Amino acid sequence: MARQSSLIKINGTLEDLTFFKSADGHMVRMKGGVSGDRIKNDPAFARTRENMQEFGEMGRTGKLIRTSLRNVISNGSDPRSASRLLKSLSQVLKEDTTSSRGLRKVGIGLSTSEGKALLVGFNFNIRSVLTQVLKSVFTIDEPSGKVTIANFIPKQDLLFPAGATHCTLECGWSNIDFTTNEVKSSSSPESQFLIDLTSNNVVLSPTIAPAGSGITFIVLKVSFLQNLNGQFYPLQNGGHNAIQLVHVS
Repeated sequence: MARQSSLIKINGTLEDLTFFKSADGHMVRMKGGVSGDRIKNDPAFARTRENMQEFGEMGRTGKLIRTSLRNVISNGSDPRSASRLLKSLSQVLKEDTTSSRGLRKVGIGLSTSEGKALLVGFNFNIRSVLTQVLKSVFTIDEPSGKVTIANFIPKQDLLFPAGATHCTLECGWSNIDFTTNEVKSSSSPESQFLIDLTSNNVVLSPTIAPAGSGITFIVLKVSFLQNLNGQFYPLQNGGHNAIQLVHVS
């Protein structure tokens, strides 16, 4: 696939070339391809069918994870978070070493310690990475889902954007049984702090403790606000918010 470099950018089809715009810029590719019926039935495309089957599995699983955590991640995820999560899940899928090619499952990969480790640290907003934004050490209590930050001093412990007057901290969890697709989830109330030198002992407690027979995901979120005449406004509509998967078990 090539990138258009001319001054005039084209969208559409011209003879055997298709011109289109993507997030990476104006692109061009060859027109044509193999019919869907041939891909479904021709033995020569067995590997393609296997890849399509597993791609569908990753897409379904990724959507399930994102939907289960939507109450926390909806305001701040970058436009490519879904595709980046899909890429991470492709690595998790490889940790399923028991299923045949084309039948491998993300859920089986996540049942391994290696698979879980591949998702810990995933940032839903690549423009604002949690480890760069939050300098404080936090602890996670898995049974309760609580996230604790001792001696949190916002002005010292945050890399905050210009114009931010306040921050909020929030955590949430979801438990997904990838065999039955059963989902349980909960989140903590937002804790708001003035960005100053006041020391705070922060305890973020989900309203319901983690439960379920599946894989548990815990996310931590830092949001930035501006106080203008008593009204709080998210900076860049949440573009500076940091949201990370901090625990998978």
